[in-house]
Amino acid sequence: MKPRLETLSLPSKQQSFNAFSIHADSFEPYWHYHPELELTLITEGQGTRFVGDNISPFGDNDLVLVGENLPHHWVSITNENTSVGAVVIQFPKSIFEAFPECDPFKLLFNKTLQGLHFTKPSQAIIKKMTVFNSLDKPSQLSALISILHELSLESSKSVVLSSKIYRQNFRESKYDSKVSKCTSYILEHLNDSLNVSMMAEKMHMTPPSFCRWFKKHIGLSFVTFLNKSRVESACHYLATTDAPIQDIAFMVGFESLSHFNRTFK
Repeated sequence: MKPRLETLSLPSKQQSFNAFSIHADSFEPYWHYHPELELTLITEGQGTRFVGDNISPFGDNDLVLVGENLPHHWVSITNENTSVGAVVIQFPKSIFEAFPECDPFKLLFNKTLQGLHFTKPSQAIIKKMTVFNSLDKPSQLSALISILHELSLESSKSVVLSSKIYRQNFRESKYDSKVSKCTSYILEHLNDSLNVSMMAEKMHMTPPSFCRWFKKHIGLSFVTFLNKSRVESACHYLATTDAPIQDIAFMVGFESLSHFNRTFK
């Protein structure tokens, strides 16, 4: 499933970051990325968190810092008796570059390129996040600096979410037009019968040359990338739709349920 680029609009020209709270019956699935970093605290609800190629459950007080241009979304478990809540702060790392006092944040921001999950955030951080949107703008900036300072001290206790190879593949596919053309076609035609010969012809290469080129730029063989992309797409459908597993397997391009089951393991 191909993520969408989201362009964030600040509420006013006097603001350098965006903050908002969510209170709803469920989180709307929206697989996307943006240049800004995003700090999300789940205040209520359960479900599945997608960050890059990491798929994990989330619950109350789940705290994640997503790096720039890293695809992500949260999919909640929904029924008549549940609701969800979150506090979200989106900011460009550039707003701290003018302050040498914020240099320690650089290491934290570098780690967020794969996404960071803070497994046991302090009550102080949770409280600051919870009341964040009730503060005036200067106080919000002060609180954000304080939160990031505490997170930078706790970064060694955080868990890296997405893999380096996913980050590399996604970045190269964005900035290399030939790689982008190839991976975009694959992701947009997952339900087709794709193979090396077909893709080699589309990219104007011989099959052996295509295999070498693909492995060099993507870091995975064509078949491995194709199966991995189909499984990731299937996970999104499983989390966001009520479609039967067999239907989803065919929707993402697997020729049989047994093939899907073998690849999914």
